[in-house]
Amino acid sequence: TSSWGTTASIDKPLPSAPKHTGLQSYFAYAKATLQSLGLNVFVYVLQHFLGINLNEIPKKPFHRDRWLALLRSMVHVLPFTIAMGEVIINWRGYYVGANIDGLNYMQFAAKLHEMAMQSSLAVIVFCYVRHVLFSGDALPIGALLSGLQLTQISYLWSMELWGIASSKIPLRRRIGVMSMIIIAVLLASTVGPSSAILLIPNLSYWPAGSTHIWLNTTAADLWPSRLDGSMVPSYCSQAANVSSICPASEWHALSDYLSLASGILPAAFLGPFTVSPYSVQLTGQGSLRQLIIQHHIYDNETAPYDQGAAQATTQHSAVADALSATSSLWDIALQNSHSPFFDQRDAVQSIVAGSFQPYTLASCGADVIEGETDNRPVAFPIPPGSSWDMLQGADIRTDTNLPMFAIEYAGLTRSEILETPGQKSNYRVKWVALPENPFNGSSIGAVILQPTTNETQGILLCNVAAGWGSSSMNMSSSPAASGTGLASSSIYDPETALPQADDYSRRIADSVITFDLPLFPQRKINISREWAEYLNPLVPTLNMTVFNALMSVKLIDHEDTTSANIILAGLLANGLARIGFNSQLQGEIRTAFHPTLNASIPDGDYWFSGRRDVFTVDPAASRDWVKLRVDSSVEGYGFGLEGIAPKLTVAVLLIYCALVVGHVCYAAISGVSSTSWDSITEMVALAVNSSPTIQLRNTCAGITQMGVFQLPMRILTRKDAMGEDEDHLELIVGAVDELVAKRCRVQENHDYGTMHGSSGVVSIHDTSGSSCRSRRLDGDGTDLVGSLAL
Repeated sequence: TSSWGTTASIDKPLPSAPKHTGLQSYFAYAKATLQSLGLNVFVYVLQHFLGINLNEIPKKPFHRDRWLALLRSMVHVLPFTIAMGEVIINWRGYYVGANIDGLNYMQFAAKLHEMAMQSSLAVIVFCYVRHVLFSGDALPIGALLSGLQLTQISYLWSMELWGIASSKIPLRRRIGVMSMIIIAVLLASTVGPSSAILLIPNLSYWPAGSTHIWLNTTAADLWPSRLDGSMVPSYCSQAANVSSICPASEWHALSDYLSLASGILPAAFLGPFTVSPYSVQLTGQGSLRQLIIQHHIYDNETAPYDQGAAQATTQHSAVADALSATSSLWDIALQNSHSPFFDQRDAVQSIVAGSFQPYTLASCGADVIEGETDNRPVAFPIPPGSSWDMLQGADIRTDTNLPMFAIEYAGLTRSEILETPGQKSNYRVKWVALPENPFNGSSIGAVILQPTTNETQGILLCNVAAGWGSSSMNMSSSPAASGTGLASSSIYDPETALPQADDYSRRIADSVITFDLPLFPQRKINISREWAEYLNPLVPTLNMTVFNALMSVKLIDHEDTTSANIILAGLLANGLARIGFNSQLQGEIRTAFHPTLNASIPDGDYWFSGRRDVFTVDPAASRDWVKLRVDSSVEGYGFGLEGIAPKLTVAVLLIYCALVVGHVCYAAISGVSSTSWDSITEMVALAVNSSPTIQLRNTCAGITQMGVFQLPMRILTRKDAMGEDEDHLELIVGAVDELVAKRCRVQENHDYGTMHGSSGVVSIHDTSGSSCRSRRLDGDGTDLVGSLAL
């Protein structure tokens, strides 16, 4: 007769769940709820308070009761709710404010949430393990306590996990167990950082509305490709009459730049280094702009370009004025809204695309005219910033007097240069229209005659390039500034995604200059000599030209070529940015009544929603006007998905939430639940109450071989000490006949807990037969059949 009980066949209907009545029913649900939350100590307190027997009694390893199953799933409620809340609030985006009290405490909240999610994952893993064990199927012994090792990333390369992978259980079950454990371990290691990233507000720039604006000019007039003298009022020929519309207006800014470059560091500290300011300030009708200059842009001494070449750029005046006006209106609209944007560190208005600003580049080389009889050809530096492909076919020379690669120009003689008007004691400028072939990429040329007192005339031969480059423009209106701030810009190139429209942090980046034809700037500018003359008007009070006045500001330890490069690039960038100076913001703005002010002012709620434009214009009149989009953003703390890290964390939490939903659906549909053996203590109790097996020989002091972790393991029923009912459970290690395993599987809603043997007798399982038989050992451990080393 087999020592295992004669449990009914698996085809026999399973016993139904016992009916609870009155206090017992409420206690059963309360107990299940507390146990699911890991509050077993409160179960003990509740039993003591209700006067319930405190001794260990037989228990049901698993139930089939939907209410109990759902109550035991309550461990997921808090972590799941918080995780979904984090995903939703970051997905939708939410601005909090300029400052947050108690921000450091959110680290602790994120840690508590991590622990709750790890407990939730352990419940899911244990549920899967119990599901397999209760069905009578085998699992590798390494999977038994996997739910308790999820927080250890080293479990992924432990012998327990690889024992599962190389075990002899069916492949489908191995894949299921491995997948569940690996996913759970990876989630347990990443849900904590993911929660912290989404739970703690980020200090960044957040969307605060958008609208289109219109300027009463055309794109061709605002960013022309050809400049001639008819575009400039005649009174701009004298600096005394220069107004903001004239190309040479605010030429003093370049004088400030040169003065700062000479005085930032005392001469004793200069050494071999040069220090120049990043920019100087320019003004418009209602904006402050930056004239940015960089020189010595080519570092490689073997490069064919001028080592001292200078490049410059500044924001377009008309566009900056329109953005400044929009920024001021946005500030007013803020007073007529219910938005949280009052509490901000900074507000930025941005024109991301569709706007252009001038980029210029100048390269000069020194030469000498040896009197009026000097008939040598004149050569200009190769077009600065042009690629070699653009210069195919040009006769590029290295044997001229210039210290760089050059192209000879037959349209100008040295005697014509000597005829340039002006005093020989001053710097004089002669503008030269360089043909596109072979000077592909040049906008205009210039010959600078240096001061001289004899027949030998020093000259600088300069090649100047200019173009309109697509750029984003930003303007700050922080509360501390009490108004609009300085306009800044950065290169915008859709092909290289600089910057993207949804990247608010890039919009306030410092301005960047580059000149790399034919890629950038995109629109080349051809400049006539007549228009260029207005860059160098006479200054009556000084009795000299603007260029001469600027060249008089000497740079420390620099030759005239460096100063000339800086002045030419700076003057041209400043003059180009003043084209269309009188163009203004157009349209009517949407307003709403403000009860406190008793007046209609811009509607902030409508503006900040970003649904439609707040400016309206006549469609017919504005058909050819310049149309630009202005995006507003505020700096402060908020929730959002800017960057890669928040998007990855959302994916992690969504995978966790999907596992939770799957587990809850399983519990709700099957009604199966259990809280048995989810702690090391309970598993030790089960092992102690199980009979030793020869399969685990020599493992009492540790396990070092993979084979032990590959052993199949089951939890099966066993007859109690009276031999009547199968009310005892044992952990069976080793092969078991499948028919026996099915017949001895754990039954739902059945109480187990009695002991299977008597004192002084130890049973050793032999699972080699069709039923689980018991072998007996005498007191000294000698097997009736043979000797075992335990």
